[in-house]
Amino acid sequence: MPNWETDNIFAGTAWYYARYRPDYPEQVIRLLVDKFSLNKKSRVLDLGCGPGKIALRIASFIYEVIALDPLDEMLQEGKHLAATNNISNIRWLKGESGKLSSMACEIGELDLAVIATAFHWMDQEQTLHDLYPMVKSSGGLALIATDSPKTDFPDTPWKILINDTVKSWLGEIRKAGTRGTYNGPKKRFAAALADSEFHGLETVSFKEDRTWTIDTLIGYLYSTSSTSIPVLGDKKERFEKDLRQRLAACEPAGLFKEEAITEVMMVWK
Repeated sequence: MPNWETDNIFAGTAWYYARYRPDYPEQVIRLLVDKFSLNKKSRVLDLGCGPGKIALRIASFIYEVIALDPLDEMLQEGKHLAATNNISNIRWLKGESGKLSSMACEIGELDLAVIATAFHWMDQEQTLHDLYPMVKSSGGLALIATDSPKTDFPDTPWKILINDTVKSWLGEIRKAGTRGTYNGPKKRFAAALADSEFHGLETVSFKEDRTWTIDTLIGYLYSTSSTSIPVLGDKKERFEKDLRQRLAACEPAGLFKEEAITEVMMVWK
């Protein structure tokens, strides 16, 4: 059983999520369109959509996106961004992976289901099982995962500094919102897909150079379940001051570079 509540994990993060999470590379969207033969008749589910990082990008290629998330503030942020960009073919629904079966009729038949940076929060076996009958026989599913500046296995001095600073203020146990703690998935994503009813696992990776500033790193941390402003509570101002000082000392130029990898795992029905 998970040690978190789905409607609490990302409470207070939507504004930061929309602005400080890196966009997925354009090649990712093109890959999905090409591999699943998406067109103006296609319908795509963005499961665990957040503020629409995938939905907003793929909408112009297809007929309809169903953007599903358990948090109202994420959906409202997504709706605002869609309206700002004159995107009208996204249907924003409140829901979660654990309710897919009961929402199947409302969601409808799919050409593609996408889960981007969210599968680790889900019951993997059940989610894949519930999605399978919702996808057309010619369709499939794609999982998208990308590197972040805050990782369990930091590989640069500034990432190590961020992790150490977070632990010094919040402890070793990783928070999952204000009422939970994070425990990782039981299986690697590829193994979960291989054990599912879907078939034909194909993985494609894209590398990109990213440059962060102190402000964008702070914004990113506020977009996460473990260092959101609600999680930090009354420590927020002191935490931010401490981290800013440490980052400035680590890199006086204020630029933090990484080579990030975005991985797309695809399966078909």
